[in-house]
Amino acid sequence: MNKQNRILCLALVMGSSLLLQSYGMEAPGNGKENWHYSQKDYHWYYQEQDAAHHTGWLKYEGEWYWFDENGWMMSGGYRTIDGVRYFFYSNGHMAWNQYKELKYLDENGQEDDKHKIRVIGSESPTSEDRDLITDDLYEVPRSWIRRFVDSGWEFMFYKKKNYFAAPSSDGEIYYVYHALDTHYKKAKFIESDSILEVFGEYVGYASGCYRENSAWMESLWNDFPRLRNILEIPSYYSDDKQFYFGKAFAGYLDDQTREEMLQSAPDACAVLEEILHSEDDEETRERLRAEREAKAQEERVRAEQTARENGYGPGVKKPEETEASTGES
Repeated sequence: MNKQNRILCLALVMGSSLLLQSYGMEAPGNGKENWHYSQKDYHWYYQEQDAAHHTGWLKYEGEWYWFDENGWMMSGGYRTIDGVRYFFYSNGHMAWNQYKELKYLDENGQEDDKHKIRVIGSESPTSEDRDLITDDLYEVPRSWIRRFVDSGWEFMFYKKKNYFAAPSSDGEIYYVYHALDTHYKKAKFIESDSILEVFGEYVGYASGCYRENSAWMESLWNDFPRLRNILEIPSYYSDDKQFYFGKAFAGYLDDQTREEMLQSAPDACAVLEEILHSEDDEETRERLRAEREAKAQEERVRAEQTARENGYGPGVKKPEETEASTGES
């Protein structure tokens, strides 16, 4: 990505911090026109051009929604429709090419046992484990989940194992709860909240970031000094591309950590955003680009409005700065 495109991508990322993930838990339809929430019956509706409430299936901006005979959107749970069972997230998105707990739901929203998360050991994952896996992998674009599955990769959840590595670093033992096996195509994890790190390591591997002369990795390394403390990377792994990428990937998908990363290392964030959506189809990329441009414009308008109200801001100097410059002359 050349410098001009990098700057554009960065501007869009910075201006859309609340709408970075195409599958984030936003309001249905991202709260756009025709989507309405009723305070009376506590349900979402989609209003057609003739003002009628939509019923049945609706595909909107790449997402599938379903509305019952009253026009109530299905949200938060399983629903059998025409004899077929589907899962819907709280924002109404039907789950497809995604993991729900240990299950993999294919492009039709149906369970595919061949690609479910394998549990190694006699201990069963807790309900908290299952919820964390669902929530964390929801943040990953479906295109990367699909590539992971289609390429023959598999998740393995080791419930009885204590750790995969325990090097001495910074004067204490650092425990690592995930491992990527590129030979046998296994993404292994012990703690449910480490699944994003191992998946991030897979994304870095699949996108070629660990190869020599990777422009993406070179840009990420430039910002390593700014991100090391934010991502809590111990000295033992300070020159490990794979470990760093996994940490950066997981951090970028966390709202709070992403804000810190954006402030300290915007160039690295622009690279991560580009990689995240590198597997999307052209229609999805164009839609996301338009959404980010619109969001960036809203942020610019808001900043200008704030500047006018405060008497300083973008293009407007602080009163004391104006007085100081006048005094100097």
